Amino acid sequence: MAMGSVAANQSRLMTLTSRLHDLEQRATQITNAKMILSMGTQAAAEKYAKACNDATDEKTGKINEGALKKASNDYDQELAEFSRQEKLWDLELNQVNTEHTAAKTEYDSVKSLVSDNTEGAFSLFG
Repeated sequence: MAMGSVAANQSRLMTLTSRLHDLEQRATQITNAKMILSMGTQAAAEKYAKACNDATDEKTGKINEGALKKASNDYDQELAEFSRQEKLWDLELNQVNTEHTAAKTEYDSVKSLVSDNTEGAFSLFG
């Protein structure tokens, strides 16, 4: 094989290596964002629990239905938003994983070509 194709394959291999690293970094960022989202969900649950406790009069044990309903509605809205955001992150993570699989397949193919080219070049001298 011509040396130009060896160099082109090596260049492509470096490009694919960079792309794989970029995709892995993006997957890590998405995973971190999902963890932060999870902490937000926990904070919303704690806020809801406090609102439910505050809706109950300690002395009489009476429940303020209006405050309880508001707390429930607020909590449901927050959970719906967290769920929406999580679905978006899941979609993006799925896309990143698909791209990573494709790039990895191409990387393996090009790496094999580079290896074959290198062995072929050395067999000429042997």
